[in-house]
Amino acid sequence: MLLGFASCLVLAGEAYKQFPGAPLDERTMRTQERVEELYQQGEFARALMIFEEDLAPKGDKYAQYTIGYMHLNGQGTSPNSARALAWYRLAAERGAPALVEARDSLSAKLTAEEIAESSRVFAELWKKMGDNRILLDLILDDLSILKARTGTRIPGATSGPLTVIDMSGSGAANERFYQEVEERLQTRLAYLKTNVEIIDIDTSDRDPLVQGLEDDMKKVIASLELP
Repeated sequence: MLLGFASCLVLAGEAYKQFPGAPLDERTMRTQERVEELYQQGEFARALMIFEEDLAPKGDKYAQYTIGYMHLNGQGTSPNSARALAWYRLAAERGAPALVEARDSLSAKLTAEEIAESSRVFAELWKKMGDNRILLDLILDDLSILKARTGTRIPGATSGPLTVIDMSGSGAANERFYQEVEERLQTRLAYLKTNVEIIDIDTSDRDPLVQGLEDDMKKVIASLELP
């Protein structure tokens, strides 16, 4: 059964509060409301596009779960249980009980071949919009801001343009700005280091694709240099 909007709000309070991602802005909230309306009206193809292109890449777990549900039931796309499970696995990576239950329930119904295909798709999705990927991009952006303070830049910040800071303001205001950047950077880095292991489906042997994702992320984290 598809989780409703009320369940989305419960998930937000339950699992999202611990994730130090980017703040939810008004544009994103309006998009969430609009796509919910489209879905309820049966405009599945349009809703799926918005979920996939606008919300899922921001780490919206409800959006990621809904994409999986739509793939499972052929809403706006052809039915594909393996792809649905891949999205469920991505949605459940913070361990929210309702999403973990949906993931495990579907996983129990699939064949070994479908599980393997799900792992392949999940690996592709996780590299682009898994929590650790999102946090890493935010960390690199913050590092760019701090490096720019001394006139240098750090390569690799690809999620957006370098933030431009108005240095004409008071020195105290600028210091507060940089202090806030440093604080959120440390919070995100601490989360990244302590949550590098992916919460995923139980298998008799560790999924080599998932293990590879974790190993690669550990290497990236180890290479980060703080200013």
